[in-house]
Amino acid sequence: MLRQFFLVCLCLTTFRPTFAVETPVVAPKPKLPPRVESPADLNQLILKGLEKELKSQPAMNIVTDEQFLRRVTLDLLGRQPTFAESVAFEADLTSEKRERLVEQHLQNLDFGRNWSNYWSDTISYHVSPPELTFLNYQPFKDWMAGQIHQNKTWPEITAAILTGTGKVKDQPQATFVAYHQGTPVSLAAETARVFLGLQIQCAECHDHPYDTWRREEFHHMAAFFARASVKMPRNKGIETVVSAAGKGEYYMPNAADPDKKGTMMLPTFLTSNETEKGESGWSDGRRRQRLAEFITSPQNPWFAKSFVNRVWARLMGQGFYEPVDNIGEFRPQLMPEVHEALAARFTATGGDVKDIFRLIVNTEVYQQTLTTDQALAEKPFAAGTTTKLRSDEVFDSLVTAINLPNKIGKQGKATAAIRFPPPPKSTRDLVADAFGFDPSRQPVEISRTLTQAMWMMNNKQLQTQINAKPGSGTTLSGLIGSDKDDSAVIRKLFRIVLARKPSDKEVKISLEHIQQIKNRADGFEDLLWSLLNSAEFTTKR
Repeated sequence: MLRQFFLVCLCLTTFRPTFAVETPVVAPKPKLPPRVESPADLNQLILKGLEKELKSQPAMNIVTDEQFLRRVTLDLLGRQPTFAESVAFEADLTSEKRERLVEQHLQNLDFGRNWSNYWSDTISYHVSPPELTFLNYQPFKDWMAGQIHQNKTWPEITAAILTGTGKVKDQPQATFVAYHQGTPVSLAAETARVFLGLQIQCAECHDHPYDTWRREEFHHMAAFFARASVKMPRNKGIETVVSAAGKGEYYMPNAADPDKKGTMMLPTFLTSNETEKGESGWSDGRRRQRLAEFITSPQNPWFAKSFVNRVWARLMGQGFYEPVDNIGEFRPQLMPEVHEALAARFTATGGDVKDIFRLIVNTEVYQQTLTTDQALAEKPFAAGTTTKLRSDEVFDSLVTAINLPNKIGKQGKATAAIRFPPPPKSTRDLVADAFGFDPSRQPVEISRTLTQAMWMMNNKQLQTQINAKPGSGTTLSGLIGSDKDDSAVIRKLFRIVLARKPSDKEVKISLEHIQQIKNRADGFEDLLWSLLNSAEFTTKR
């Protein structure tokens, strides 16, 4: 069909990302990290490291204001910029416009919402779904969004998550312990993975075969959760209650004979020695509070490095360690000087979340353009790296572009076969089903799928928002109804959907198609559909 042929042709003219795979080389860690006081300091430190790798000073080709606006808005706010934001940023001719934009974004509640979604996904993708209970992370997302927006420090947020007590819907910070059902081994492994970037779960059954963790260390860690009591009701996860058990000890299973009683383990952190073990008399509150203190201590060698590594990876397309939740001693590390310096800065500020974002996105290295030089593209951080948008970023960008509503389906009725029907899914849930992925995975492992393509092409609700007919109330209908200049509408539509101006070639192809279709509304529907279905729309570039 003519319309389908046009769609393919136009999509082929839009952006296609490339992904480079780097095999990093282990570099020696510096004894003292250099001081990083400003984006300029960080930029010079990165350039110095790149010069060693490339044997020459890399050229810094900085993105245009238009490209910077989309990139930083996606990274900080989790959506593309609105048309009004694009116009306002273009009209600002001051030299400080980028720094001012960054500050505005950091003070926007959407910054908290975006990164609360990231951390919720980081946790939830490793929670085993319980039987007959449906987990709801929305209270946790709302709570964490508020914490980040208020610029609570990362140690404060972490401590609240590890020590959370009460009903999830009233005390959302208890979600982490609640949804792991208070299971000590799961909580020990996930605490280390999420907050320290360490994979210690292999040491549950035996000494870690590829790291230094001993079996006893893992089970000493698990003992911190021995007296956390969790009651999870059927059907509604947010009714789960975390409380303190008055007594109870944790025993490491007897590896030789599982039927025999194991060894009682005292709560002891990974870096502690034998004389720093906890006491069997510690209450649940005391145990989890002590664990939070160990985790967030400035002397902890992993806490700051883990957080910085995750943020850097999401902003730059690749972490200092990959995957980001495995920064063990024997893992390869990229640019250790930069990583150590950022971690030192993060620790010195007391774990100021917004400070580390502000520092990174204001560097020229972050603001680089993509490169066509394959040799340069294969060097980490020597060129801009594309990444796929998370599901929340895809949904919120659809809301920004075409005002996609978040409709909720009907609740199914209980039957003899299905006593607890699942909660109805919203549009955001459907996007999450198609585009969601574990943020801890390496970017090269996250593929575009047929499910994603089919959802974008055929979802009825999205198709409704593409309707150009008068009276439909859609963004497109209002746009073509208020402007009879096809060329002007095309240019505006590109800015609304892709947050950029079209090339002359793209305008020409679009105009030719609209004229050939001989139906203005149908032609513009095709154009909007093709822009939404381009790889560019779901990619940060």
